[in-house]
Amino acid sequence: MIGTISLFFIERKTAERCMIGYSLDEAHNGKGYMTEAVQLVLDFAFGEAHFHRVEAGVVPRNQGSIAVLEKCGFQREGLERDVLRIDGKFEDHYMYSILATDNRTK
Repeated sequence: MIGTISLFFIERKTAERCMIGYSLDEAHNGKGYMTEAVQLVLDFAFGEAHFHRVEAGVVPRNQGSIAVLEKCGFQREGLERDVLRIDGKFEDHYMYSILATDNRTK
C-alpha cells in the first residue's frame, strides 16, 4: 500500500456533503497516483453516493496537494485560520470544494 484516501464528516439530508482526505508515501509523489485516486473517489461520491458537494482542506505550504485538488476541479473558497493542530501547532488551511454540478477534469 502506498497511500490512503477517504470520505468523512458525512452530512446527509439538507447538505449532502462530505470531506475528502488523502495521503501518499513520499516516494510516490508526482506520479499522478493521487490525482487518479481523487478522480475515482469523486466518481463514487457524485455517482453511487449521491453527494452534492465534496470539500477538502489543505495547508498552504502543501503545493502538491493543492495541485491535485485543482487538477481534479476543486475551487479554492477561502482560508480557515488555525483550524487543525498538526505536530502540536494549530495551522491555517485553504478550503476547497467541488460540486456535483461542476465540470470536472478527467
